[in-house]
Amino acid sequence: MGRNKMNNKKTLTSLAAASMVITQAGQMSVFAKGATADPETPAEKEETKVEKTQKELLEEKIKEAQEKLDVTKKEADAKKAEAETAKQEAEKANQAYIAQNTVVQTGYDTLNSVIDESLQPLLNEIADLEAKIAQMTVNLNAEQKTSQEAEKAKQEAEKELANKKAELEGLQNRLAAMKTPEELETEYNQATEDAAKAQEATDTAQKEADEAKTALDTAQSDLTAKEDALNQARTDYESATAEVTEKQAAVDSAQALLDSMTDPDGMETAKAELETAKADLQTAQQKQTDAENALASANLAYETAKTTKETAETNLANAQQAVTDTQNKLNDAKAKEQSSKDSLDAANAEKEKNEAAIKELNAKIATAQNEVNQAQTAYDKALNDFNSTMSPLEQAKKNLADFESKYATELSRLTAGSKGYFESLGCSEDVLSVFKVDDSYQGEVAGYTHMGQTGDATSLENMKASIPYLRECNEIRKKDGLPELSVSMFMMAIAQVNANYAQVEGNHSSAYGTCENLAWGYGEAGTGASPFRGWYDYEKKQYDAGNHKFSEVGHYLNIVHPANTITGFALQKVNGVYAQEFCEPNSFVKDVILSVDEFETSFDNYYNNLKSVDAQHKALKDAVNNASGTTTKDDTAVTNALNLLNAKKNALTSLQNQKTDRENARSGMEALVNEAKGSYNQAVQNTKAANQKVEEAKTAKANAEKGLNNAKAELTVKENARQTASANVNTAKNQAEEAQNKVNTLNDRINNWTANTEKAEKNLTDAKDALAKAKNRKAQLKDTFDTATDEHKKASDVFNDAKATSDDANARLATTKENLSKKDALRNAAKKAVDTYNTVSAQVESLETDIAKLADTITAKEAEKAKADENIEALTADIEATANKKAKVDAEAAPLKNVKVVLKDVLMNGSKADISTVGNEILTAKLSALQVEVDKAQALKADLEAKNTAYNDKYNEYLTVKSNLAKAEANHAEAMKALSDYLNKPAKIDKTETNKSANVVNSVYTKKSNGVNTSAQTALGFYALSGVLGLAGVAFTGKHARKED
Repeated sequence: MGRNKMNNKKTLTSLAAASMVITQAGQMSVFAKGATADPETPAEKEETKVEKTQKELLEEKIKEAQEKLDVTKKEADAKKAEAETAKQEAEKANQAYIAQNTVVQTGYDTLNSVIDESLQPLLNEIADLEAKIAQMTVNLNAEQKTSQEAEKAKQEAEKELANKKAELEGLQNRLAAMKTPEELETEYNQATEDAAKAQEATDTAQKEADEAKTALDTAQSDLTAKEDALNQARTDYESATAEVTEKQAAVDSAQALLDSMTDPDGMETAKAELETAKADLQTAQQKQTDAENALASANLAYETAKTTKETAETNLANAQQAVTDTQNKLNDAKAKEQSSKDSLDAANAEKEKNEAAIKELNAKIATAQNEVNQAQTAYDKALNDFNSTMSPLEQAKKNLADFESKYATELSRLTAGSKGYFESLGCSEDVLSVFKVDDSYQGEVAGYTHMGQTGDATSLENMKASIPYLRECNEIRKKDGLPELSVSMFMMAIAQVNANYAQVEGNHSSAYGTCENLAWGYGEAGTGASPFRGWYDYEKKQYDAGNHKFSEVGHYLNIVHPANTITGFALQKVNGVYAQEFCEPNSFVKDVILSVDEFETSFDNYYNNLKSVDAQHKALKDAVNNASGTTTKDDTAVTNALNLLNAKKNALTSLQNQKTDRENARSGMEALVNEAKGSYNQAVQNTKAANQKVEEAKTAKANAEKGLNNAKAELTVKENARQTASANVNTAKNQAEEAQNKVNTLNDRINNWTANTEKAEKNLTDAKDALAKAKNRKAQLKDTFDTATDEHKKASDVFNDAKATSDDANARLATTKENLSKKDALRNAAKKAVDTYNTVSAQVESLETDIAKLADTITAKEAEKAKADENIEALTADIEATANKKAKVDAEAAPLKNVKVVLKDVLMNGSKADISTVGNEILTAKLSALQVEVDKAQALKADLEAKNTAYNDKYNEYLTVKSNLAKAEANHAEAMKALSDYLNKPAKIDKTETNKSANVVNSVYTKKSNGVNTSAQTALGFYALSGVLGLAGVAFTGKHARKED
């Protein structure tokens, strides 16, 4: 925003006076303000008297106001004329000062150019040499780092190589203790073949055992069937035998009955027999009951015996399976016993090898310790010899201290930002106080600045970046036919603090009475993104189109205003803030003003010099940090002794580490041996226990076989008893039936004696026929029983043969399985031995490859270090030679730099400056002549300041009177308005007269209003006048994509 605002807290006297003019000129708007109320209207009957009195009073007030207005107007015209005269005097003084200042500036520029013609090539050469030193220092640091890293990598590779060799030796010893690959392969192949044969034998035995089991099962089934058939045949035969006996008894009974029936005493005999038969019936019935009870007991005993037999068969089968299971477990236990024995043997072998390695390492460590002691003695001697002279580090520190003492001022200014540059120019406290933070408002604004920090407007980088914008502004003014603006250090300082303030607050600080342009978000100078695209290009189009509002084209007006002769530019790159200040030189400020070219040359020399000092300082500090003794002394002996000592220590450490590893492994190996021994002992116990289980299972099997035989015998006994009991029941039943039949027959015989005699004859015939049939059936069943007996004997023989065959096959199967288990264990052990050999062999091969690579690495790192050391030596020599050359050029440039300082002193102080140190008669004469011109310019400047002060006083007097004039005009207008309001009130008077009076008053008021507008234009006329003293404008624009203020 183009802005001019008075600061009420802290201002500079000259700028304050100028800003008062500009503020009133730019902001003054005077408008008449009339009366705001009328007196109350009295009762209608007194209206005429009141109106007359009020009118007279109002007319008197108008008269008084007009008289006062006339007096004030005359006084204002007189003060304005005095101010115009004072202004003309100030303008003449300003022209004289500008003319003399041009003479001074021309003389300064000429002398400065003469000096620069000789100095600049030297400065360029110094910069080149410093750049070379800096680059060589960077290269030196890189080479030193390369050397150190190569040495470190070499030592690490050597340590790893020693470890790999020790590991390789252990593995090679382990291989040497093993059988050859051919032997291991042969053993494995033989074990595999034996295991295959054992598997084949086991499969065959399993097949035979299965076949024998099938045959045994078949024979058992057939024997059981034959036993059932034999038992049935026996039962049928015994039943037929009983039937024959029964039928024979029936024949005998029928014969006896018939004999008794034909006996004369037969009746009495029959009756006696009847009594006997009844008694026999009771006896037979009792026998039947007893026989039936006996049969029930026999059946129960048979079922019990049958269950016992079945249980015995199950027990035998379980016992046989137990024998098989325990035998398999025994085979597994024997295999595990062999495996654990192999593991125990291997663990013992590893333990013995480890102990042997420790013993060997102890001998090597003793030798290595002696070598370390000898190397330490040699190193101590070499170091003592080396330390007898000054160390490179001490030399480097001395060089650094000398440099810091010589360039203390430059080093302190590295972080001083723009303030350091202003101090180098000899700027007064007027300029430097801009950055002073205190309780004043300007001090508060200064608090937003962080001097010299990165991104701050006061950083040297941002200050250097401001130069293209200063050039662009002057290019614009040249195109418009305007003189170029000079660069004021005071304006530069103000621009910097205002830019930092605007970056935070987003607005003008209003701390200084300068014309100021602000912008945010623009880009590089001379491009389409430059802030001048908005400040100048856009607003110029607006201005050319007829828009002359300062609030909208103020940036443009600040840039092109002819009264602005000095400027300052700053940018704050954090948020892209751009600030430019405009003004003209002020006699109350001790400023340094340069052209853009002079400013750029001056600043670049300052900037490049500081960068050069900084680069040299960093190089010297790096030299201190990197000092290793190679700069001025030959440390080859120390280095070689140290390298040898380190190598011996590394070798000793490697051996000690190997021994420690071996000793640490000792407890682990002992634990492995103890664990293997425990596993082996447990395996032996397990084998014994498994063997005991096998014997127990075989005993149980024998007992089961015996139990089965006993159960079978008992079952046969019970079967026979059952059959006998069954036969006894049948016999008892038959006897009971016979007894019952006899009783019935005797009763029937006695009761039907004659008829029964005939019947007895018939019964005898029938009984004889039945007896003949029974005998025939018995003979047939006897043949069947004999055949079943033969078949049972044959089936029993087959079963016994199958049983023997099955037992034999199971025994062979158990033997083959035991053999197979052993062969499998041997094959697994052989396979493990082959795998172990292959694993160790592969590890040996891998280690040999690693060792070869490590050897190559060590060789490569030695070559890399040697090359780096060679480069370090060459670079050190080059840096020393270049530094010596630079010192000569510095000495040659020093007098010219002194002349530059004296020249600036002459520019600021004239004849008060000391020029005796120049030492060049021609330059001394020119400087003396310039002193004369500077003294003239300072005298003219003092005259200008006095006349400016006189003008300010006259102008302030005019402003006071002008203010009184405005008040008088306002009072007059207020009196006129009061009368107009009074006359325009509704009243019982002639309507035409009232309107006429109102028109008159309105006409007068309108005229005064025009007078007020004219007064505002007059004030704007003073705005044009203010160009002699300084310009500040206020412009607010919001029509651009970027923000401006």
